[in-house]
Formats: sequence, structure tokens, C-alpha cells
Amino acid sequence: MFSVKKIVAIVVLSFAICRSGYTAQIELLISAASSMTDVLQEIIVEFESTYPDIKVSTNFAGSGTLLRQIERGAPVDLFLSADQMTMQEAVSKQLIHKDLVHHIAGNRLILVGRDDLSFAVSDIADIASSRVRRIAIGNPDSVPAGRYAQALLVDKDLWSEVSPKLIFTQNVRQCLDYVARGEVDLAFVYATDIRMPRDGVRELLTMDLSSLIVYPVGVINSTEHLEESQRFLSFLKTTKVTSILESFGFLKVEERLR
Repeated sequence: MFSVKKIVAIVVLSFAICRSGYTAQIELLISAASSMTDVLQEIIVEFESTYPDIKVSTNFAGSGTLLRQIERGAPVDLFLSADQMTMQEAVSKQLIHKDLVHHIAGNRLILVGRDDLSFAVSDIADIASSRVRRIAIGNPDSVPAGRYAQALLVDKDLWSEVSPKLIFTQNVRQCLDYVARGEVDLAFVYATDIRMPRDGVRELLTMDLSSLIVYPVGVINSTEHLEESQRFLSFLKTTKVTSILESFGFLKVEERLR
């Protein structure tokens, strides 16, 4: 049994904690596309300074991989995809609050190459040249950037011709790493992935896609922190976040949706 002194000590400590204004932090987990890694970390810093009662943790991977994790019951609060199709799939499977989805930003798909290439690539058809040995793209089954690249190559009647050269990756950053290490000649990545110069890599072409690259974020139906998740979603709509996204090379949504 507690002695009177111990009970008094507990009461005094509890009173002191209340007087200090201490409150336990709510922790949110957001699963986000790998191409959002750097910018999302900066956004989270701003959010946590505005809402010190909420801590945000992250899980980065290809959008399709993240969706499979959510389907298997991963304890996620928000999902940020690199494409609308994956988000629509999440909504159709009732994993996401359909009324709590926001398009946060846009992007562009580009072709990059090793900086020591001995030949020019001035048109997408040039990747079919016998001088191009290996091309990295995200796995179209799980990586939106790979899906965009596949659709482009099919549209240009290049898919069957270049398929033997393709190296599938788990995310766009892995594509960039392969080029930087000289393991492939070319790769399809997002424009934001080479916002800062990367040793061993140079930009070659910007792709003209029929599909828009738009990043939607939504609240998971099973979240136990709906109010805090909505607060984070609302924060993503602020001009402060828009400015951060633009500083990392992302496009305004209305600019990309034209």
C-alpha cells in the first residue's frame, strides 16, 4: 500500500505537471511517395513548430508498395501518393476518406543520363539506339514514375523495343542512384529529383505526358487520430506549404491541372 507521504508526492507531482502546461504528444504516421522525402521533412518541421502537441513520423516507398502496406493493416494516418490512380484505388477500397483527399502538388517526368555519355540523346526515340545498354525505370506495378514512363514508351511505340534494356527499381531515387554509379546509361525520374546537381548525372529531356503527374494526400479511414490528421491536411493547403513545395521544384496544382 502507498504511504501517506507517497500519495502526497504523487499529487504534488501531478499538479506540477498540469501547471507546467505539459500535454502528451499525439503521433501521426504518414506514408509518402519517395519523391516527396526531402520536401515533406521540411513541411513537417514547420507543422510541428505550429502544433507542438503533434509529432509526425514518416514512411517512404513507392506509392503502390505503400498502398499494399495499408491494405495489410499498417497503422498509418495519412497517405501521400505520387499519382491519382493509386489514390483512387485506395478510395475505391474504402481505405481513404473520399472527402478528405487534397491534391498537394504537381511534377514533371524527365530523362537523365550519365554525365560521361559518348552519344547524344536529343529525342525520346534515341533511347532505342544500340548504344544505350541499360535504362532504369520504377517498377510500373508499384512505382507511379515507372507507370508514367511505360505509358509514354507505349504511346511512342518504343516499349517492346526498349523492354530488354529496362532495369526495374523500387522507387525513383533508386533510378537516380543507378545513373550516378554508372550502372545504367539512362533513367526516368522526376524533375524534383535533380533539383540540386548530382555528381555523375545530367538532365537530358523533359517528357510530354498525356497523363498529369499530381500528388494527392488523404486521411486513412482507420486512423485513430482523425482530428489531428485533418489538421495536418489543412496545414498542407496553406501558402507556407505551397512556398516550400515550390522551393523544391514542385508545381502548383492548378498549374499542372491546366
